Formats: sequence, structure tokens, C-alpha cells
Amino acid sequence: MPLKSLLAYILFGCCLLSTVIGWLLWTRKQPGRHANRLLATLLFTYVYIDFVTLLITNGGIVHVPHLFRTAAPLNYLVGPLIYLYARASLLSTTRFDGRRYGWLLLPFLLNVVEFLPFYVSPATAKLARLQQLASAPNTLFTIHEGLLPPHFHLIGYSLSSFVYSLLAAGLWWTYRQREGRTPYSNPAFGNWLKTFVLIHLIVNGVWLAEIPFIRHAPYGNLILNITYLVAQLVICFYIIQRPTLLYGAFSLNGTRQPLTGNVPDSPALPVVLSDAAHQAVPLPEPPRPAEGDTLEQAAADKLAQLDQYMHSQQPYLRPRLSLADVSVATQIPPYLLSAILNRVLGLDFRDYVNAHRVRHLCQLLESNQYSHLTLEGISTQVGFSSKTTFYRAFQKHMGVTPAQYMQRANAIDN
Repeated sequence: MPLKSLLAYILFGCCLLSTVIGWLLWTRKQPGRHANRLLATLLFTYVYIDFVTLLITNGGIVHVPHLFRTAAPLNYLVGPLIYLYARASLLSTTRFDGRRYGWLLLPFLLNVVEFLPFYVSPATAKLARLQQLASAPNTLFTIHEGLLPPHFHLIGYSLSSFVYSLLAAGLWWTYRQREGRTPYSNPAFGNWLKTFVLIHLIVNGVWLAEIPFIRHAPYGNLILNITYLVAQLVICFYIIQRPTLLYGAFSLNGTRQPLTGNVPDSPALPVVLSDAAHQAVPLPEPPRPAEGDTLEQAAADKLAQLDQYMHSQQPYLRPRLSLADVSVATQIPPYLLSAILNRVLGLDFRDYVNAHRVRHLCQLLESNQYSHLTLEGISTQVGFSSKTTFYRAFQKHMGVTPAQYMQRANAIDN
């Protein structure tokens, strides 16, 4: 079988496999949903690059010439997505911080702007360009649709991915040195992240090393494309062999089993209200460790430290409070903080914060301090940034809707 035909089959299989896995990652509702969606975005980026490469390999690009070179700038997104995924997984971030990391998209946007004159050119011009390149042995070294030299972006794509892979490796190494061997660590997650980071380091390092040697080789394009497919295939097959990664293991806290110990049967921190008819917010209490049990004692100490901080400083009143913010303030490493919340209380960080917000809101309702505001208005005072999030969190932690809660409160007062 010719090498190009074999590559076409591999590309098609990668497109199909990555699309399915990416869709599963994107749609699964898990505590690490933000990290999962970053990984899904990386896979979808690979899919489109593979799709356009497939069209060029089998000649189908002549039927859709306007797709030619549209995938090229996406290579500048691969590196940032690798880093952002590793960071989101380790720090349990819940959203993309555009103010802090939006600049990572700048090389991609500049590349799009550079190619814009070529993108808006007529199909005839692109077909002529494709015919011209058909006779070139290594089009990756001769394509010159933008203002920069032909090889500039070829090196830039792989160098960008390599540098960001190094940064991701630094995050993983920090995690491994500090928390990777504690009782709260998740070995499955650690092995997965190690594989994810190392394969991208190796592939992009090999790609950079290959460039000087295969520039004049007869199949330079194919060799580079095959090298780049390795990372994608490893990710997909790793997940296929460990399907539990699709169902919640993409976080430090792979299990939700509480630590053994004397955990109350019905743990709750009640809202201090004047009438018992008001429901309690089900914010679990830390376990009460037996004397001499150092593991549970350590967890209880950390939770007591966290609880004191939440009550004294009330950081949950800030809408964009992150796990990293609390970690810095309490000096509890984010990996350990996230693991304890999940394994001891059975909550992710967002639910834990929202429980405090709901409890604070109930206290405000009892005091009539914001009686001139609507429920939605009061919710913004306690840190909720959207009406939908407020209603979901309130019903989850109180067992009733805000309207039902107010009806009960009014009935008691009357």
C-alpha cells in the first residue's frame, strides 16, 4: 500500500476516533468539566488539522480549495491547550481566565491575520497554488501564503507546542514532588497526566529535531505528519484502554469514597435562623477522627483551617473565587484541598463554596437587611454571578426552590 494511502486511512481513523472521544469529554458532567472540555478542544483541533491534511493527501482539496491552509493557524493553539489542560486538571479551575491567559491566543490570531489575504482570494488562485505545489517534494518548506518565510511557521508551530509542553511538565513535576505520593493523590490521574505531557514533549521534540534532516527528503511532509499523529493516537488509545477516564477521573480526586472514621450519619451545618422550619444547608462536617488516627486527624485539621477561613474572611462573597485563591490564602496546596473536599465531604470546590453562599443568603433573608431587593438581587450580594447558578445551587442545598423557601418563611412569620 502506498505511503500516502496508508496515511490517509490513519488520518481518517484519527478524525473519527478523536471526534467521538472529544464529544464524550465535552458532554460528560463531571467535577472536572472545564479540564475535560479543554482536552476535548485539543482533540477537536487535531481533528480539523487531520481533516484538511487528509484532503491534501488524497487530492480532495481541489474540490474545496477554500479550506486550504485554514487549519495551519490552529497549530498555534495546540501548545496553549496542552498547558491550560494540565493547569486546569491540577488546580481544579472551573473557567477560562481570559484576562490572565487570553494573550496565549495571540500567535493564532496573528497567523490568521497574516493569511487573511490568501483566505479571501478566489478559488481559481488557490487551485493554481495547489497545482504549483503538487510538483514540490516538501510543500511544508515551500508554502508562502503569508508575509513570513516559508519555514517560519513550520518551526513556530512545533516550537510553541514544545515550550508549552515543557511548562505543563513543570506543573506535573511540581504536583508529583509535593502531593503526588500523599494518601489523597490519585495514581490513575498522575499516570495519565504524565503520559499526556511526556508524549507531547517527545513528539514535538522529535519534530523540531527532524526539520533540518528531512527538508530535502522526498517524503518530508509525510514524515512530519506521521510524527504529529503519534500524540493524537496515544491520547485516544490511552482513553480507550481506560474508559473510566471519561467518567470523572480527569481530576485529582478520582474517588468519592470518604476517609474511614467516625463520620456523622447526617452531617449538616445548620443555618442559624429563628425557626426550625427553615431548612439546613447540607454542608457536611469534617469527620471526627479517632485518637491516634493521623490521616483523619490531618484531614480534620485542614478542614478546620478551611472552615475558619471561610467564616472569618467570607471569600465566597467574591463571584470569581477560585480554588487557587483559597489555596493561597489558607496555604493548603490546591491538589490537597481539592482532594480533601472531594473524599471527605463528597463535594467539589464549586458546591462547597455555593453551600456557604446559600447559607449566607438565608441569614440575610432572616435579618431583613436586604428586604428592598429581590431574591436575585440578594444572590449577587453573596457571590452568585448568574440567576441560573443561584437557583440550581439553592435547590440543591436547601431541597426547595427560593420561592418555596420564601413561602414557608412568610407562612411562619404570619
